[in-house]
Amino acid sequence: MKRAAAAFAAAGLTAVGASACQTTQELSAKIGAKLGHQSAIAGTTRLGAVNRAVRVVRTALITSSGQTAVALALTNTGASAQVAFPVLIDVRAAGGRTVYRNDTKGIEPSIQQLALLAPHATAWWVDNEVLASGGVPKSVTVALGAATAAAPATLPDVTAKNVSASNSFPGPHVSLTVENGSSVAQAELPVYAVALRGTTVVGAGRAIVPALAAGHSAALSVPMIGAVDKSTISVTIAPAGKR
Repeated sequence: MKRAAAAFAAAGLTAVGASACQTTQELSAKIGAKLGHQSAIAGTTRLGAVNRAVRVVRTALITSSGQTAVALALTNTGASAQVAFPVLIDVRAAGGRTVYRNDTKGIEPSIQQLALLAPHATAWWVDNEVLASGGVPKSVTVALGAATAAAPATLPDVTAKNVSASNSFPGPHVSLTVENGSSVAQAELPVYAVALRGTTVVGAGRAIVPALAAGHSAALSVPMIGAVDKSTISVTIAPAGKR
């Protein structure tokens, strides 16, 4: 089932809007083999200084078919872009016991930070690898660290086009085309997707574009946890900045 998609916001740079799908599970496997699961902030998984510019405006915990994802809407209240800032979550069971944290050293950067959030923009961030142990996830708390790099002079022009959603094989997913309209090539480019029915988050997912040359586009399929039917799809792309 498909439904017209609309943008929520971007890390300054998302859009909505198709084409053939790539298998993102295969892409993730290739990226993991290439990187050896080495995180860009592997040595600094502690929060460090608290981020005073970014606010968590929405938090959603989605569980479906034995999988759990956390989706956060983050707003940059400042006049400068926020670059590579830590996003650390603590997922707890009903009794308050921690069943998952994403501060383990060596995990993928895209589920431990947001690469770019433009000034006065709101963007979605998703951790779709919540592997809970010792209880059923019931709540989540969030801590945001300060930016770990200077704001770029120019934000990359990377957008999502032709966004659609389907429950067909291999399961709930969002299809889109990622376009790099900038002069900066992108590598391991995170794409986050959220499905909303009204104001309720009913699905969330994340995928990676391994490489996207300047001026090029790529078709992508984002596997979703939860539902996508009768939903509006919001996409966030978090590219590396141009300095």
